[in-house]
Amino acid sequence: MDSIPIVCFPHAGSGRLYYSQWQHAFDATIDLRIVQYPLREQRTLTPMPSSIGALAADVFAEFEEVFRGPYAIWGHSMGSVIGYEVSKLCQERLSNPPMAFFSSGAAAPCRVGFTRVKDLDTPEGFRSVLLRYGGAAAQYVHDPDFLRHFAPAIKADLRLLSGYRDTAFQQLRCPVVVMLGRSDTVTAEQWEHYTAHPLEVHEYDGGHFFLDEHRASMVSLMEAKVQLAWQLRSAEGVDDAPGARGPGARVPG
Repeated sequence: MDSIPIVCFPHAGSGRLYYSQWQHAFDATIDLRIVQYPLREQRTLTPMPSSIGALAADVFAEFEEVFRGPYAIWGHSMGSVIGYEVSKLCQERLSNPPMAFFSSGAAAPCRVGFTRVKDLDTPEGFRSVLLRYGGAAAQYVHDPDFLRHFAPAIKADLRLLSGYRDTAFQQLRCPVVVMLGRSDTVTAEQWEHYTAHPLEVHEYDGGHFFLDEHRASMVSLMEAKVQLAWQLRSAEGVDDAPGARGPGARVPG
C-alpha cells in the first residue's frame, strides 16, 4: 500500500511545530499533513477567519486535491471540531468522506463550547484559562516571553471556538474513532450520533494532553485503522473520486 494522507488539525494555540514530531512516528504507509492555522509560525500575519465554518472552508480549499483521494482526518481538542466541519465539506462537495475520522481530547461537536471569553481580556483570567485547560505548564503561564509569543493565537482560537454551535448532528459516512484521557473532563457522550458506523472509544492514562505520553500507541491505532479502511475500500472495488490522485502521490500543502 502506498502512503495515505492523514490530515492533522492541531489544538488551540498550536501549529505545525508541535505536531512535526508525529510525522516521524508514522511508518511509510502514512503521510501526515499538518494544517497551519492563521496567526502562528509562517502565518503570523494572516488574519483569522470570522468563524469555525469560514476556517474550515479555507482549509478545504487548501487541501482539496488531497481530499479528492483516499485520506483520513485527525484532530485534537479544537482541531477535532475543525476537522469535523472539513469532513462535512468533503462529503457535500466531493462525495468523498474520510476513510476514518480520529478525534482526540474532544467532546462531540454538539457539546463543544468555550464560555470563558471574558477571562481572555485580563492577564489573571488568561492564566487561569491556560491552567484549567492544560495548554501550558505552570512555569510558562507566568513567563512573559511565552505569553507574548503564544497568547495571540491561543486567544484567537478560543474566541473562534466560543462562537461555535452544532445542532444538526450530521453523520460522517466513515468510522469515527475517539481517543480520550482518563483524567480529562471530556467524555465520548453523544459522539455516536456523528457516525453511521459503530463508535470506537479508546482511553489512555492522563489528562487533556495525554497524547504527549501515548504517541506510539496512538500512531499504531491510527495506522491500523487506515490500513483496514484501505483494504476494505480495495476489496469493495471503490475507485478514487473523479479527478483524484493516486494514494502515493504528493500534493503541496
